[in-house]
Amino acid sequence: MKLSLRQIEAFRAVMQTNSMTAAAGILNISQPAVTRLIKDMEATLALTLFRRAGTRISATREATRLLGEVERMFNGLEHIEQVARSIRRFPQGHLNLAAMPIISMGYLPKVVRHFLDDHPDVSLSVHSDSSVNIVDLVAREQFDLGICSVPAVHPNLRYEMLDRVEAVCIMPVGHPLAENAVIEPRNLDGADFVLLGQSSLLRQQVRNVLDAEGVTINVRVEALYSTTACGFVEQGVGVSIVDPFVVSGLTRPAVTVRPFRPTIPYEFALIYPPRLAEDHLAIALGAVLREEMKRDFAQGDPTPADSTLTS
Repeated sequence: MKLSLRQIEAFRAVMQTNSMTAAAGILNISQPAVTRLIKDMEATLALTLFRRAGTRISATREATRLLGEVERMFNGLEHIEQVARSIRRFPQGHLNLAAMPIISMGYLPKVVRHFLDDHPDVSLSVHSDSSVNIVDLVAREQFDLGICSVPAVHPNLRYEMLDRVEAVCIMPVGHPLAENAVIEPRNLDGADFVLLGQSSLLRQQVRNVLDAEGVTINVRVEALYSTTACGFVEQGVGVSIVDPFVVSGLTRPAVTVRPFRPTIPYEFALIYPPRLAEDHLAIALGAVLREEMKRDFAQGDPTPADSTLTS
């Protein structure tokens, strides 16, 4: 016997509802039919997926492990359906973009809006992921364009470096540090601080700079993303050093921004898959991103030195 899509659908429905009867309602079939599909799936895979105790069932560890692969498959099917709908609605094209959260969470929407203004018959999908995963996804031609930190060179990808940008120091409006035109490590000694999370490269870079100067900060909150850190700063929890993208938009929270020295640079690249390296939509979006970055980060500063961003 071969595994069937209907068996997988039944398995997913049972895992979602923890009930054969409820799964039958989702699939619009009878409960015995669901039970048969699950039994056939277990026989095909030679795995016990559910333990039975009367009318109650519970998923096994094997079923839980299998669910991740099933969800990935269904996400792929849903993506195909989405692309098909886009092809019908937007005959001029559909662009699949993968970008780091540092860009996609706040800065990218403005770029995409300007791109779509110039391409009204085009639709776009955005996927947020780590740089390592983005390189892999683009190399496998699952995305038309990737925006990521500069990775090790991949032989099957084309790279275009973006202009370098620099981390900035943010603080609540009216904070005493706002009197400084530029923030240096010594200015932060003893300051209440919102530090980025353990997985953030910027966190380690900030720590290295402060440790080299013998500066001690009072970490009040740790936050994984700069966007989250910005929210805590707005509420007066402390100051922070974040990526410049989070403070570049007009809709950012009310915080005061200052350049930080010594500079902590960000280097990014546009990456294109080999088969789609000449895709005109991907190239056009890359060009819009470049222009927006030149406008927003001229001379490495996201805003004038005395700027205060308001919602």
